[in-house]
Amino acid sequence: MEATVTSVYDEGAIEDTPLIGAKGFSALVDVGGRRVLFDTGLRDRYLRHNLENLEIDPESIEAVVVSQAHPDNCRAINGFLDMREGPVDVYAPEGLYDRKRGMFSSSIGLSDENRAKAVLHPLVGWMEVVPGVTVTPAFDTGGYLEAFLVVQGRKITILSGRGVGGPARVLDSVRERYGRDADSFVGAVLLEKKKKPLASEYANDFLSHGSPRLLLNHCTGRDGMVNLRTSLGLNGVEEFYVGMVYKG
Repeated sequence: MEATVTSVYDEGAIEDTPLIGAKGFSALVDVGGRRVLFDTGLRDRYLRHNLENLEIDPESIEAVVVSQAHPDNCRAINGFLDMREGPVDVYAPEGLYDRKRGMFSSSIGLSDENRAKAVLHPLVGWMEVVPGVTVTPAFDTGGYLEAFLVVQGRKITILSGRGVGGPARVLDSVRERYGRDADSFVGAVLLEKKKKPLASEYANDFLSHGSPRLLLNHCTGRDGMVNLRTSLGLNGVEEFYVGMVYKG
């Protein structure tokens, strides 16, 4: 069964289209017609705009998975819920969306109307969201918690919303759970404003895990991509801007 991943929210967008690039990350996964939105991006209006221009019906999405508490990945949840009439499963760090919108807190506020639409599920271990789409446990990187998405189509694809601690832990976990290495890695590893040795370390992590196809965006940053290509070659890293689609 083929899976597709569409970039919905990123700093870059396909040129000469109405799509908007803005700070944040979100991607739509489709496996056999079952759709999951992975992360939401930062700003409601940009998420709504790109979904509309990509002709993605929010009602067709069965679940939302939020990888972490960083605003770039979780804050535009209200923008998505505003576009829906019916409820939707939302898998997110426990407590992230507990408060009402407008109150001061470290969590993200939901309007009363949207609170009724969001069926919240805390991230706890490996969780199958829909057949072929599984969220990993939240890995702890120096007190920072981040989960990833694993998509099983014809190939195994890892989706990363930020990749704060690099790719090694999730690559190891996928190898252990599925008995083989991932075929592709889509999304981000945090490399913007980082020094070259870290990019070299991450490149070695990818090489030692079967050299998955890399489609990177968001906080990888342009310099991060250049530094990864120093080790992986010019074609070793592909951009994954809003509107681009990966099939696997």
